[in-house]
Amino acid sequence: MVSNHTDSIANIYQKALMRVVAERNKSLLNIKNKKGFDVYSLRMGLPPTFYSSSILQQFSVEDPTIYGDPNLVRMMLVNNALANMYVNSPSIVQQTDEQVKQSGTIREDVNTSLKVETKLADNVIHAEIDPKITQEVELVTRKPNFWKFSGSGSLQFTQNYFSDNWFQGGENNYAVLGLLTLNLNYDNKKNIQWENRLEAQLGFQTTGESDTHHSMKPTNNLLRITTKLGHKAYKTLYYTAQVQGQTQIVPLYENNSNTLISNFLSPLNLTISVGMDYKFETKNKKFRGNIYLAPCSYNMRYVLKKEVAEKHGIQKDHHAYHNFGPSATINCYWQIAKNISWNSRAYWISNFKYTNIEWENTFSFDINKYMSAKLFVYPKFDDSSKNYKGENGYFMMREWLSLGLSYKW
Repeated sequence: MVSNHTDSIANIYQKALMRVVAERNKSLLNIKNKKGFDVYSLRMGLPPTFYSSSILQQFSVEDPTIYGDPNLVRMMLVNNALANMYVNSPSIVQQTDEQVKQSGTIREDVNTSLKVETKLADNVIHAEIDPKITQEVELVTRKPNFWKFSGSGSLQFTQNYFSDNWFQGGENNYAVLGLLTLNLNYDNKKNIQWENRLEAQLGFQTTGESDTHHSMKPTNNLLRITTKLGHKAYKTLYYTAQVQGQTQIVPLYENNSNTLISNFLSPLNLTISVGMDYKFETKNKKFRGNIYLAPCSYNMRYVLKKEVAEKHGIQKDHHAYHNFGPSATINCYWQIAKNISWNSRAYWISNFKYTNIEWENTFSFDINKYMSAKLFVYPKFDDSSKNYKGENGYFMMREWLSLGLSYKW
């Protein structure tokens, strides 16, 4: 009798389970995203258990199908199938979900942290963190280079020819002009700037019949060295000390005579000044320069050869004179166009007895990298010597236009 009773219970359980599975499969046909056995159907394959979530869903007024989520629909169908099993075959349900939790069949160790008994580093055999270097390594420390070297040079040529019957007159001549500018500047990008500049101009022209004593005479004759040390006061304003020396390179004589006018270190104009230097620059850097104002300057004019002393405002049989006064210098550069630029230097110094004003302008017309034309305009006023006085008083003027080789670095 026991055996027959057991068989009848098994048959009832099998038939009920088959009805539930059939109902579940029928329901899954209505789901567009059909899949096989999933986690939502897992409860259908476990021993018949009363799940409270299935009953709670039957009393819910919310329809999960309105969200369009196939997983919510699948979970609803499974809950409906379980609810039908509770109503139609309650005898096969032997346990509840609470009993299952209490029995410990549902794992709760997933919330506990895993403890690693063995460290991975302990399993590394003969591991060396520091690599072995068989060769000697030389450590080289390179300091930033705060020095910048730049310069430009040009060699210009001019030739003039006049026929014998050229009614306006003129004299055949050849002229050559060499220009050299070197800059060596130091800037530590913090507060110190030291600028050094060397300028040399030397030009010659054949004299022809105008000077029978000399076949050539200098037209440009300048050597100027400027050094300027500045300490930043505010942004682009610097406390500055400047030393500038200017002299001739080759001797110059009077026409048809061996009387010396000037020579190397005869005269030498030396200016030592202290003041403020303001630097300016546009955003595109096409226009830049500086304005240097020195309320106190020491100026010395020196001649190595005494015979030219009086020609340059120095007393006879003396080598030099000294004076003090304010001075100012303005330097600017303007890139007018791609191949046209303008360099300008304006200089003023006075001891309240005499005044020296210079304004040098060089216009460069670059033909290519190695050829250019230059226009030089140089008005000047200097009343430091009576020998400088001419038809226009102490106002002087120089101008030349040339074409030749040019190079910048």
